[in-house]
Amino acid sequence: MIIDKSQVKRILVISLSNVGDIILTTPVIRALAKEFSTARIDVMVGPNGKEIFDHDPKVFKLIIYDKHMPIIQKRRLQLKLKKMKYDLVVDLRNTIFPILLGPRYRTGTIQKFPKELVHRKERHLYRLNSLGIGNLSERSYLYIPVEDEEYISNLLKEYNIREPIVVVSPGAKSHLKRWPQDSFAKVCDRLIDECKINVVFIGLKEDEDIIKAVMSKMKKKAHNLANMTNIRQLASLLKRAGLLITNDSAPLHLGCASGTKVLALFGPTDPKKYGPTGEFDAVIKKELFCSPCESATCRYNYECMKLISPDEVFDTAKMMVEGYG
Repeated sequence: MIIDKSQVKRILVISLSNVGDIILTTPVIRALAKEFSTARIDVMVGPNGKEIFDHDPKVFKLIIYDKHMPIIQKRRLQLKLKKMKYDLVVDLRNTIFPILLGPRYRTGTIQKFPKELVHRKERHLYRLNSLGIGNLSERSYLYIPVEDEEYISNLLKEYNIREPIVVVSPGAKSHLKRWPQDSFAKVCDRLIDECKINVVFIGLKEDEDIIKAVMSKMKKKAHNLANMTNIRQLASLLKRAGLLITNDSAPLHLGCASGTKVLALFGPTDPKKYGPTGEFDAVIKKELFCSPCESATCRYNYECMKLISPDEVFDTAKMMVEGYG
């Protein structure tokens, strides 16, 4: 279906809930802002999306949708949105909202994707292609206000952290996606010793024990900035880094949005779906008969992560920080 762009004045984008998933939807907003430069774009997103969009000049209004809210609140929200009379609703999570709101144009409630479109970013953009707009190469992004840039400048000064910097994220929601702590420690020691760079660890509050464990196994001094930034500030830090080394977790997608090089370590999950998409990014993954299983449990003691060697990660990281990757 080809739409009449002149009729599109109000747009609603229904985004996702987890930080990494939300960032993978930002290319859609970028594409819409290009196609409809004078239109109002509202975004409905889970609570984790507030920090991502609440300063974004491309987003006119941010609507927080908590799936745990009472049914009566959901009904009120639906009625409120219907009164907005949106011309276009882009639904990235296959809800019934587009039908209930009755816009002039909408993306399909259930979308069947071409087999070659595996990556989630491309699938989100394909929904726009079905309306005759956008392209599959649109990049993810995250708007960073000046005050967040200044916060990171001051934080780096406070902890006497100077460039060049390699940021390391050893955490992940599932322990099955975490590369061993000993391996992270070995790589970080070699980066500091042989490449003369500063290693900065990042993570959430729940990652602090993992980071402390990695640092306790290191011989060299590294810096721990875990739980000291919001999402936008973390993106600002990543912008200044020469490289991000990470498991399959939200910082991977923040790194892509920030434009820094990403070295991603994959095991049970599929980089074809969720991997970094930058020209100079790299993925290290062991091709095992059972991987990617995308399972919450493992019968094989998560060998897919253990088999990734520190030497392989260091060699790749060294090439990337020295400009050969």
